[in-house]
Amino acid sequence: TFRWRQWVPQELLDIFTGPVQQPDEAELRALRIENLQRRIRVQPVEGSQLARINVEHWDMGQAAAQANAVADAYIDFLKDKGLENLETDQNWYASRLDQAKAELDQANRALQDFYERQGLLQTEQGADSINYQQLQTALSGQSTAQAERQGLERVFADINAARSGQGSLETVSALESRGVVSTLKNAAVNARRTVSELEQRYGPRHPRMIEARSVLDNAEREYRAELERAADSVVVDYRRAQSAEATYTAQVDAAKQDIRVIDRNRAERQKLEDAASSAKALFEKIQTGERTAGMLGSGAQKPYVTVIERARPDIRPVRPNRQRMVLLAGLLGLMLGVGLAFLLDYLDNTFRGADDVEDKLRLPLLGSLPKLKPPGSNKLKPIMEFSLAPKSAFSEAIRTVRSGVLLSGIDHRGASVIMITSSLPGEGKTTLSTNLAYALGHMRPTLLIDADMRRPMVGKAHDRARSSPGLSSFMVHDSSFEESTIRAEGSDLTIMHAGALPPNPLELLGSNRFEQVVEEFRGRFAHIVLDCAPALAVSDAQVLSRVVDHVLYVIKADSTPHQAAIEGVQRMRRADAPLLGVVLNQITSGGRGYYYGKYYRYGYYRAPYYPQYYGQEDS
Repeated sequence: TFRWRQWVPQELLDIFTGPVQQPDEAELRALRIENLQRRIRVQPVEGSQLARINVEHWDMGQAAAQANAVADAYIDFLKDKGLENLETDQNWYASRLDQAKAELDQANRALQDFYERQGLLQTEQGADSINYQQLQTALSGQSTAQAERQGLERVFADINAARSGQGSLETVSALESRGVVSTLKNAAVNARRTVSELEQRYGPRHPRMIEARSVLDNAEREYRAELERAADSVVVDYRRAQSAEATYTAQVDAAKQDIRVIDRNRAERQKLEDAASSAKALFEKIQTGERTAGMLGSGAQKPYVTVIERARPDIRPVRPNRQRMVLLAGLLGLMLGVGLAFLLDYLDNTFRGADDVEDKLRLPLLGSLPKLKPPGSNKLKPIMEFSLAPKSAFSEAIRTVRSGVLLSGIDHRGASVIMITSSLPGEGKTTLSTNLAYALGHMRPTLLIDADMRRPMVGKAHDRARSSPGLSSFMVHDSSFEESTIRAEGSDLTIMHAGALPPNPLELLGSNRFEQVVEEFRGRFAHIVLDCAPALAVSDAQVLSRVVDHVLYVIKADSTPHQAAIEGVQRMRRADAPLLGVVLNQITSGGRGYYYGKYYRYGYYRAPYYPQYYGQEDS
């Protein structure tokens, strides 16, 4: 037991609790006993009647001596306890024997009274079997009579129908098997055949014809008479079968009633017999116990416990078990690591791959872009990756996205306007917009417009000053198209950056002038790519979706929460945006992180957390 006083200096204890009183002799003895009990452990040996006594002590000699002392003390205790119990048993048997004898006599009298009241003999054994045999006989006869009655019931019904004028007995085929009906029928048939043959050769007054008709009349008369007798015999047999069935049924009911009475008597008789047997067994057991106790008390008692092997000092320490401690620590660490891994995986609510995108957003995945590591502090290099490294893995992924866009709009006539947005800032929408525009520019004339009028990055990536002419100045006719755009090298791509930021970008992007500008550009370019602000930060994407043909939604792998992407896609769908698919950006090849950062919480989507989207410059 942990005692905190042992770890506190006595001076401090005296200050707060006063001087500790020294324990008396009784308390010291109780403490010694308690300490000894904590060190003793008795373990039974499995599959035997042996027990092992273990004592832990810092002195191995003391441990062996204490174990032997415990065994000797237990044997002495059993000796004294055995004599005490034997004396107690003798007194108990003596007092209980008379009571058991009285209970046995009472049970025997109750059983004898039952036999006399029911008129039974104690040696009677065959009454039950006789009644059951009678029941079986009655059931067998009932079954036979019932089967016979059922077999004749249909023939009986046909006979009644024939005699009531609904047919003829000749049609009852079952009568042919009775008596000589079949023989007389054949004779009548033969006589009729003979008459038919003679009618072809003789006239009706010819002697042979007269004789043949007389034979036919006699044969038919005998046949009909025999049919009547056969029908009468069927009726008699049917009535007899009905009577036999009723008789056997009555016998079955009577036998069952007798058996019920016997069962009730048997239950009461069995109860009384069991009571008498139990009383007799108890009396004999008590009588035997009294004799055994008397014989045991007449001689010296020996304990039924003995020491098989005396304790010897163990030279090996039993604690601590270093191997077990290391094993338990390893198992505990493994379980903790696995549990932590599952917990982190459960708490991870970001997108992992195509399955997550399609399951959560119900949109196809057009492609996955690998994560780029810009050299040094040049964080804008990924925006120009397709132009700077056209053979890299990232550029191949951009071509895959380009193929998906082109195949999705294969039936679209005229220029296609593609808007790219995301849920949150920093997910790579500008990187996708610029690189996709470069990829489309390698095929057909393409225009890239930086429609993110709150945090524009396209002009910054192309060393275009914020104050230089761009989309905003072109919208208000302050600059021409040539002044507001630049041409990309090595690609048929024209780039129009955002220009000076207006005080209210949403009014500019939602104006009729912007629609007219887009329609004007449709006639000059095959593809128009719009880089738009995030859908959860502002409503620019919803407003611009009405003038575009396709919308690509960018999601940052292992970073964008499910809730943010789902809410952003739902906003676009409520605006009837032509969502084409999803591009999963910044896929890493070396595992996934599980920290999402405080900036991805749901409340961060609100406007006050995006000052750069409300008129402030990006630092």
